[in-house]
Amino acid sequence: MVRVKEHLRSAEEFYETGMKEYQEGRRIGDLMRMREGCEKVFHAYVEACSALIQKGGLREPESHGERAETLYKLGERRLVEIGRDALVFLHKYAYYDSRILPEDTEGSMKGVEEALTHVQRKVKKASFSTSPQSLAPE
Repeated sequence: MVRVKEHLRSAEEFYETGMKEYQEGRRIGDLMRMREGCEKVFHAYVEACSALIQKGGLREPESHGERAETLYKLGERRLVEIGRDALVFLHKYAYYDSRILPEDTEGSMKGVEEALTHVQRKVKKASFSTSPQSLAPE
């Protein structure tokens, strides 16, 4: 089983690589590179959510729909909204359909960045509040 830290590391790497590929592809007019970048940013969202779900003690989802249901159970409505946009604009339209709508695509990428930051904070906070060191007197 992939651990929380590994999911977060993968999410960060997917996001950084995907953004670079998208921006470079846009700069030189390479649609394939832009599509690959969009897919990597989408997978950054998936990995970040997997980290949060696993940290919450729940089983990792096997589908996009199951991921949304699990996030709702965790009270993460905003992550569900970000995921919906990423699924449509990054995964479906950009990657599979080769249709990049720059405003929606880039807005979705910003949403994934927001999701990644949110998950990093929540995981760090949960780790801190449950670690033995955090209970020790200073």
